[in-house]
Amino acid sequence: MDRIMPGVIAVLFGSMALIVVFVPLVALSYRRRGGFSAMRMIGWVALLFYVMGLWAYTLLPLPDGDDFRCVGVVLNPLEDVVDIARLQAEHGGSLLANAAVQQLALNVLLFLPLGFFVRALFDRGIAVAIAAGALVSFTIELTQLTGVWGVFHCAYRVFDTGDLVSNTVGAALGSLAALLVVRRGRGDGSAAVARPVTTGRRLLAMLVDLASVWLTAAGLSVAVNAAILVLSGRETLLEWSAAVAASATVVAIGAQAISVLTGGVTLGERAVLIDAREHRTPRWLWRVVRFLAGIGGYSLLLLIDPVGGPAAAVLAVASLVAAFTTRGHRGLGQAAAGMDAFDRVAGRESEDLSTSR
Repeated sequence: MDRIMPGVIAVLFGSMALIVVFVPLVALSYRRRGGFSAMRMIGWVALLFYVMGLWAYTLLPLPDGDDFRCVGVVLNPLEDVVDIARLQAEHGGSLLANAAVQQLALNVLLFLPLGFFVRALFDRGIAVAIAAGALVSFTIELTQLTGVWGVFHCAYRVFDTGDLVSNTVGAALGSLAALLVVRRGRGDGSAAVARPVTTGRRLLAMLVDLASVWLTAAGLSVAVNAAILVLSGRETLLEWSAAVAASATVVAIGAQAISVLTGGVTLGERAVLIDAREHRTPRWLWRVVRFLAGIGGYSLLLLIDPVGGPAAAVLAVASLVAAFTTRGHRGLGQAAAGMDAFDRVAGRESEDLSTSR
């Protein structure tokens, strides 16, 4: 495996992980900060890919079976300095061309992003960055020392105390570098501030709805198919895979139906704190209309062949248009059901005000 392949693997697994954590990140952002920041989301995505890259470049390539050489332990944290002096004495020339200097610099640079993220995303200072760098580095070194916690009979990469020092220094420098671009103290109290329902917020809710249906269906399908494969074998899996996929999709749609029928809002609207003010009765009937005019109808249409696909596309376009054009950006589903969209925090403030009176 060359130096590029671990990066490719990190991007692949990072993309898969991003799909899985997207919905929780959106929901957490609204609950902690009352809104969604594109820059913070970019930061979380960068952190995710950084973690995947850290894993890939420190543990890959894994040994092929038992065909590898066991390595030892470097207990002297100043061994890198010794190597720099030795290579410089042997070869001379520029320090930048010294392989030991390059290795030391890479170990420092590898943990610079960690210190940056500790300050930028978690609002913590240099002390926490140093602790995080030391802990993460020690965990990596211990994983290498134990042969990935016993997966291999001995260590295939060196446990190096010098790496612990350089990695920790890198995290500290990353925290200091973050001071140039990040302000601390962006309090979580902003989550209690009411905000209007904007077009972007409506579109984000729609995206979360789509992601939640897809992820739920895909997750259930993978879990059930894996169980069938283990318990009954490949032939049974091939026989039942289509039915499993359809059933998993129905369950995912059912989760959205429960959300709408019990509260008048979809899972995506719940994630971004959009609530519904209902004006028509009986409520259950108009909640069904809201469900069918939104993610529920779109998802059900996709299950119908062959006309369902084009009909779902028409509904999707209509929903996109409605996100921009409906009053208060309530969207097609809420508009069809005669509902109004409002910020859940604003609703709580109104209830608190009426109670205090």
